[in-house]
Amino acid sequence: MFENILNFFKKIGKNDNKESNGSKNKAKERLHLVLMQDRANVSADFLELMKQEIIEVIKKYIEVEESEIDVRLTNEVKEDGTTGAPSLYANIPIVNIRNDMKKDIEKEKQVDSDEKNEETQEEETKNVENNEEEKKKEKEEKIKKEEEKVESEQNKKEAAEQTQN
Repeated sequence: MFENILNFFKKIGKNDNKESNGSKNKAKERLHLVLMQDRANVSADFLELMKQEIIEVIKKYIEVEESEIDVRLTNEVKEDGTTGAPSLYANIPIVNIRNDMKKDIEKEKQVDSDEKNEETQEEETKNVENNEEEKKKEKEEKIKKEEEKVESEQNKKEAAEQTQN
């Protein structure tokens, strides 16, 4: 029985230890974030606003698990071990790519294709109409030439008849 009581207190001590480690890590992370924000001249409010805007843009295209999103500033560590410029880190779990966006893109492609087809058909119709007009003009010109030819032959005959008389 004494062992059970000791085990109970040990478990409580371990939980307190875990909580203190968790608190320690959270405090360390918060301090790190504050330092990063200070170095990048970015306020916590600005970072939160930027995070929300990034999430809203991403949500237009994909479904995300908002509770698991992690956006923060980090420092790049250069090859020589020194810290570089602050970087924005975003870990955004994707649940699904939005089908309605896929459909919208496909519809846009279809509309574009349909518009191109309509334009092509209109151009073909205009070409056919232009060809018909050109053929009609050519026929009219041929008819005029024939009429002029017939008229000139008649004039020649009349002139020949008048010279004979």
